[in-house]
Amino acid sequence: MFLDDGAPPYGRARQLWLKLEQLAFSIGESARPIAPDEAWRPASDLEDGFDEVVINLSERPRPYAGAIELRYNDALDSSALIEGLLSQRTPYLAVHCSDQNRTLATSRLAIEDKFSIGRGLQDSFSRCLALVDRALSSADGELADETAAAGAPRNATLAEFALRVIAHKVSNLMMKPFRRPEHWQVALRRDAQPFDVIPDDGGRFYADPFLHHANGRTFLFVEEYPYTDRKGIISAAEVVDGRLATAPVAVLKRPYHLSYPFVFEHEGEFWMIPETGENRSIELYRAAEFPWKWKLSTVLMEGAVFSDATVLFHGGLWWLFVTADWFGTSTQDELSIFYSEALEGEWKPHRANPVKSDSRFSRPAGRIIQQNGRLFRPAQNCDRTYGAGIVWFEITELTPTSFSEREIADWDGQTELSMDGLHSFDQLGPLQVIDFKCPVYRGMARRNITAVTPRHGGELERSFSKLSFLQFSRG
Repeated sequence: MFLDDGAPPYGRARQLWLKLEQLAFSIGESARPIAPDEAWRPASDLEDGFDEVVINLSERPRPYAGAIELRYNDALDSSALIEGLLSQRTPYLAVHCSDQNRTLATSRLAIEDKFSIGRGLQDSFSRCLALVDRALSSADGELADETAAAGAPRNATLAEFALRVIAHKVSNLMMKPFRRPEHWQVALRRDAQPFDVIPDDGGRFYADPFLHHANGRTFLFVEEYPYTDRKGIISAAEVVDGRLATAPVAVLKRPYHLSYPFVFEHEGEFWMIPETGENRSIELYRAAEFPWKWKLSTVLMEGAVFSDATVLFHGGLWWLFVTADWFGTSTQDELSIFYSEALEGEWKPHRANPVKSDSRFSRPAGRIIQQNGRLFRPAQNCDRTYGAGIVWFEITELTPTSFSEREIADWDGQTELSMDGLHSFDQLGPLQVIDFKCPVYRGMARRNITAVTPRHGGELERSFSKLSFLQFSRG
């Protein structure tokens, strides 16, 4: 190993702020400067032609021809990363080979806590390790660069960021007894009518809706999250004439959090793959009595925090789309694909995994619609915040070794619904269901939302026009 300690340290004010975050917000300890010992050699000992891969972590121009470098928001110095975090911008990370002017791997990282520089740095550096590994192990030595740096008119100062953090913390503390800042709700409609909001009692929220038709009846499945339990369960209710016949009732509970009840039918049986990321698994359930009772059939995968697993049978194979967090960074920004010849068989990873590393359109947002040989995939936009909107793609190539898609629609929650978020969609014939989030007050102060009307002439409504892709949906 070779040591180049010529890069300047972070400024004293930034070091002090990182230390303050550790003490005040229970953030893990920051990395310490490396203390040279006999195992380290000076960077001047590096010679061209040295028969090893050289990774330049010095944050200075490469000391060796052919070295690969980390780029933080297109800069060598990680101070650019801190400047972006101060402005609450999405980090753009890359592994670059300067000699060949070639980008080997990129990631647009979802920062789930935008009010902590320390956590942002930890997540970013953890992702950098994964990017270096991908760059060195990729089959062709080059990955498609689909991501782009997030620009901003100017960088915020540390003082501005500190004031923003203090205001955020104080506001949350003062409003906590009176308001829930992110309350999810499910809304259902028939045809082009306004969405009718499924009422809740304020002590729980509903999210991740899926529709299924069986034996002449239609059912809605949702994640139900009681605030007192702080753990999701799967609930269901029958839909009659476009409305729920009763309030959702629990159909599946586990010792760990459940959400995203992906329900489907195969060979005369009813199946469900709920999200069980808290258990670091993907679990397949079979209906013992549809839709009210479910039994675990098998565990499809283990070892990571898997989120929003979405299956598809296409081209003679089963495909599973999911975000998989192996390193403790984010569950919102990396899409992986697995495939199998049988639903309960061995699942193999796609050669290009993760096929996307971008906070704007990686995490699944509902069932993949297929019609007339075309595949339409909804993805969550988690760039501004978790579940800010849904971006639609048409999958143009899907094989065990290749994957490509093109963007066709963008439903931003604020723009289309005047809500803070929109992150799930399903459709069954004329029925359509979404979920959305917005702050709500507790108790008597709460203003109940009974209906949601998409923006007239907006992109969401245009997606249901006669020439739109959503006319090609399962019936």
